[in-house]
Amino acid sequence: MGAPPDRVFAAFADATLVTRWLRPSPDIALTVLAFDFRPGGSYRFAYDVPTGERMIVGGTYRVIERPSRIVFSWVIEPPDEHAGIESEVIVTLVPSDAGTELTIRHTKLGRADADLRHEQGWRGALDLLDARLREEA
Repeated sequence: MGAPPDRVFAAFADATLVTRWLRPSPDIALTVLAFDFRPGGSYRFAYDVPTGERMIVGGTYRVIERPSRIVFSWVIEPPDEHAGIESEVIVTLVPSDAGTELTIRHTKLGRADADLRHEQGWRGALDLLDARLREEA
């Protein structure tokens, strides 16, 4: 990412900023339904896709170490095909010459189709995040 760790971390820590990038593509809208960014706090997001479907995901923030690490659960609600899988997202931010080396590990999905879907989703989200950070530089 072309921004220092504190700016990248802020993109995860602020509900308004999250709506600008934490979605798999620009044509999917994200609405923050709940956002309590603290260890033990929870979040809930609604993703609206162009076909009119809505996917709800929520979880709990387990670890927040500003500005280097965030760990949270990720649970998709029914009727989505991946509903009920309680996975975990580990975000690591390390300073680099270019700004920040950002690593996201989404674990415990337990299904190849879920792994692929979330890998593609995170790639799209990180492209949006990088673009937003560059716009604000």
